[in-house]
Amino acid sequence: MKINKIYKKGITLFETLISTIIFGIIMILMFQMSSAFFKLFSASESQQSVNSKFIKAYNLMQREFMVTDAKNLYTYKYKFESGYKNIKNRWIVFPVPTNKSGQFQGEGNSFNWKRIFIYYLICTNPECTECNKTFLNLEESYKHCSDKQLIRLIYDYNGSNDRNFFASALYTFCDDITSYILSYDSTFPNNKTYKIVNYNQEKNIFKFAEKKIIATDIFDLNIKQDQKNVTILLSSLKKEEIKKEITYETTDFTKKENSKYINKFEFTINTRNSD
Repeated sequence: MKINKIYKKGITLFETLISTIIFGIIMILMFQMSSAFFKLFSASESQQSVNSKFIKAYNLMQREFMVTDAKNLYTYKYKFESGYKNIKNRWIVFPVPTNKSGQFQGEGNSFNWKRIFIYYLICTNPECTECNKTFLNLEESYKHCSDKQLIRLIYDYNGSNDRNFFASALYTFCDDITSYILSYDSTFPNNKTYKIVNYNQEKNIFKFAEKKIIATDIFDLNIKQDQKNVTILLSSLKKEEIKKEITYETTDFTKKENSKYINKFEFTINTRNSD
């Protein structure tokens, strides 16, 4: 009887050992699967956040661009008489014939311009060596910094809607774009105004109305324009992946081999034309 008990006890210890080993293997597999799952989930969540940010910008810009006139749209790529102004900021300026309530102002194809929209990038780091350059080459993209905000400014317009007078006023407005772009932490009082006097002494008044941050952690903003369409390309960096694999401050993300670290979102908007 003792032999049988010892035998049975030995079998039980052996089974326990096997069970422990199997349990350990299962736990290791579950841990690896869980780690992979949470990594995938984190990446998916991060991508959704990026997409949400881009879609928000797209929805706003699409709604506002649809009621502008492509002939009165200016960007940082436009060559003014005094040369390329403020190239270090990516910016786009366009008028809209709607009031604050969104009501259309005008008759038929004749627009009464009421507001001026400015979308632009501004760096949130005042000590950023890249963004503090006097200017960037027109064809050059930002290479390192992704700590920029996409900001929208609105200026109320009160002045002549004669095509020639308005075109002249808007041209002057954009030629002095550095006066209208605010730093990321600036606010202007609501009574801040700019008066542009045409050669016939017609006064065109631009009054600051609103500032809004549309998106954060933006790497670059590129704009392409033709007679009727505007194509916007927004990009941001995959910071979590970058931290694990490369040195952020010394990497040129415009190079082809580093393009995998960039999230891109491109969309084209058909602008309304007055002709």
